[in-house]
Amino acid sequence: MRPVIIAIAGPSGSGKTYLSKYLRSEFDVPMIVSTTTRPMREGETEGEDYFFVSSTKGFDPAVMLTHTRFGKHEYFSLKSQLPADGYCTYVVDENGIKALKRAATDEFDVYTVYVTCGREALVARGIDSERIDRDRNRPRIDYDYIDLIVGNNGSVEQFEDAARSLMKIIEQWRHLR
Repeated sequence: MRPVIIAIAGPSGSGKTYLSKYLRSEFDVPMIVSTTTRPMREGETEGEDYFFVSSTKGFDPAVMLTHTRFGKHEYFSLKSQLPADGYCTYVVDENGIKALKRAATDEFDVYTVYVTCGREALVARGIDSERIDRDRNRPRIDYDYIDLIVGNNGSVEQFEDAARSLMKIIEQWRHLR
């Protein structure tokens, strides 16, 4: 069977990266790590959070899985990051979801998960109000692009339960395809 990209999107602080890392640790689902032209943020690790480059020049678009622009910066991944089979996760923005869905061919499938989180929970997690407002004012993605919405307003245990349920749903979805 061809690989399935579990594309994870949602606002800053909603739990996208946590979900991706949880699926890696609990289900051995590898992560696609984006390359970006934006500067490294405090606490980020090269090759784990992103690959950081100053320019996309020198990267052939034909070898890119996705390519999107958010603000002044570019983000992309490479087709070579796809596993031969099974699942992988990819944390992307709304444009990344659209690009992946358009690019999905007989080489791979895409299952999109959108993580939601209320303002109170985001503030409690230390997300500053400027980022929260920025995300709330971003264009919304059409529900046609989303396969599952996961809420993350509760405890870590509840979110991990939702992640385990997510894997069961995706396995059933894959079996029916």
